[in-house]
Order: sequence, then structure tokens, then C-alpha cells
Amino acid sequence: MRQPDALEQRQRAGFTLVEMLITVVLSTLVSVMIYTVFISQTQAFRAQADMGSMQQNLRVAMEMLSRDVASAGFGTGHDGGSWGESGQAGLASKPVYAIHVRENLAGAGPDAVEIFMMDPNRSTWALTDMNVRQSCGTSSITFHTDYPTAAAQYSASGTRNRIMCFAPSVRGRPASFIWAINGVGSGQSVPVNANSQADYLAECPNNLPAMMICGPPVYVAYYIDNNASDGKGIGGPKLPVLYYVPDLFAANLTGGYPTDNDIPVALGIEDLQVQVCEPGLGADCDLDASWHYRHDLSASNVKWHNLGAARIMLTARTLRQDEKFSSISTPIDLDITDSFSVAATADGFHRRVARTEVSLRNAIGTWQVTRGNW
Repeated sequence: MRQPDALEQRQRAGFTLVEMLITVVLSTLVSVMIYTVFISQTQAFRAQADMGSMQQNLRVAMEMLSRDVASAGFGTGHDGGSWGESGQAGLASKPVYAIHVRENLAGAGPDAVEIFMMDPNRSTWALTDMNVRQSCGTSSITFHTDYPTAAAQYSASGTRNRIMCFAPSVRGRPASFIWAINGVGSGQSVPVNANSQADYLAECPNNLPAMMICGPPVYVAYYIDNNASDGKGIGGPKLPVLYYVPDLFAANLTGGYPTDNDIPVALGIEDLQVQVCEPGLGADCDLDASWHYRHDLSASNVKWHNLGAARIMLTARTLRQDEKFSSISTPIDLDITDSFSVAATADGFHRRVARTEVSLRNAIGTWQVTRGNW
């Protein structure tokens, strides 16, 4: 019988200690490599998810803002306002203006923008009766019989507790008036409080226009909540939030915004800035130098019909810091004249700036009417 040689004996003896150590080292290295790739991919996925959420918030915020700003001034008069009840900043002696940019709101840096228009929902509109000529001191608005249900939508205790009426050309200029509802509308009649405000009387010396388009007003605002100490909203330095004020009339009655009824629109919005261009003054809106920040229609040297476009700028950041990188932001200052600048370059937040320009078509339409010799 043949005896096994030494090589066969070693092969039958199994693994040596050196071979075992080599196997352990190699498996450890492979495990470390797999774990490293896993951690890296997880961090990358986390950053991508955070930036995707940031971009989504930015798009939602810009969509809402640009839509409302573009519609600002629908149904307003030649000065971009509606005359009578209420007024800018709640002052009854002033019109309610189509757009009001509040620079550096409360010293916090970001702007706030207030927007006013007639409700664009055509089902809420009605024409006044031409056969009922009403004086400027009227206590009711009478609709044409073609609108048998329009008056019933108005109630002093409801959400439609104001009515605004628009005439496209009165003495060659658009006219707009606003009243507070006094009671409940029924039939073709809407009871209102008689207006005696200075801005109203200046535009309505005798009688109201024979035919007006009437509807509920829409008065809203957008602002950044980055104050965690005021007891309002969820915003703060750690989580800035873009807020929407759905009823600025009601907010002004309680001292202005923020209020408990404001609606959060988008998280992580750090800054809001609005610029305007005035082609009615000969400015070329294709030139960046033609755009400026401050705009207040109540100022004597600012005219609604000169406006042509608004530029909206938003700065958004991710809702949490990037665990892998800290120096990922560059200094961002959308308005060097205010008190706010995203100057941190090593805070771990990814940031994006969105800019869009919208035509203020109702201001342009007013320019056409006032210059068209209608």
C-alpha cells in the first residue's frame, strides 16, 4: 500500500494560521470598503434629499408669490388704489394700494409684500344697475337683475365683509371704491356703511359711476418669520418660514401681522426681496440699473401707472446641515441696504437663490387708459 507523501499530508491538514490571518485581514478590508461606500452614499443621498426638499419649497414659494404679484391691482383705480373703507396700514384716509413693499420689516432684513385686487373669480362679480344712480353717500349697492344671487354672498359677519366696485373710465381715468358691509346682502341690494373718508370724497364728489363691476376684495401679504420669541408662528433663526396672510383687513384691525391665522407656505426661506421697474418714467427694464428696491404708492412721487414689472428674489436653505461638509455656502446679500445678509460660509447649510420677473399688467393697463385719451 502506497504511503501519502508530505504534500498530501499538508493538504489534508487544513488551513495554517498565516492563511487564516490573511483571510481575516482581507475580509476586514472588504468590509471597511463596503461600509465606507455605504456611509458615503448615505450622506450623498441625504444631501440630495435635503436639496430636493429645498428646491421644492423654493418653487412653491415663488409660484404663489409671482402669481399674486402679477395679479396685483386688478380692479383698482388710476392711482393703484381703491378709495373708501380701510386703507394702507389700516389708515382710513389712504387708499388700499395694489402693491406695497415693506422694506426691512421690523428691522429683521427681509421684505414683506402686501397685495390687493378684486377677487379674480368671475362667478363673484356683478354689475350695478344703470337705472339706479346712487350718490357718493349711498348706504347700499344695487346690482342689475341679471345677477339675482350675487348680493347674498356678502355679510358683515362673514369672510366677504367688504365690497369693491370698479369703473374702467371716469373722467378719463379708472375708478375704484370700497365699502364695509353693513348687514347681509339679499336680492339685488348689498347694505354698506356710507363712506366719508378723505380719499373717497376726493374721487367721488357727487354721484357714483352709472355702471360698475363689483366683487369681493382680496388683500393678502407675504413675509418671512424668523423670530422665535414673538409667540407667533413656527419660524425662527433655526427654521425661517415664508408666511401668507390670507386677510390683511382683519390683520390690520388687530395691529398688523404676524397673527395666529397666518399660513406657513414654505419652510427654509431665509430672505424675500422685491424690486420694481418703472418704464413709465422712461426706464429700460432690460438694464439692471433700472430696478430699485423701495416702492410705496402712498408717496407723492410714486405713480401706479409708471410701474411695469416686479422682480421677486428668494433665498432658501436646506432644513438641516450637511454632515459631510460645512463650507458649502457663499455670502448672499440680496439687498445691501437692509440689515440682513446670509454671511455664514461654514454653517453646513446648502442654499439657493431664485429670481423671477413678472409684468404688472394692471399697472400697464392703467398707463394705457390714462395716456389713451379715452
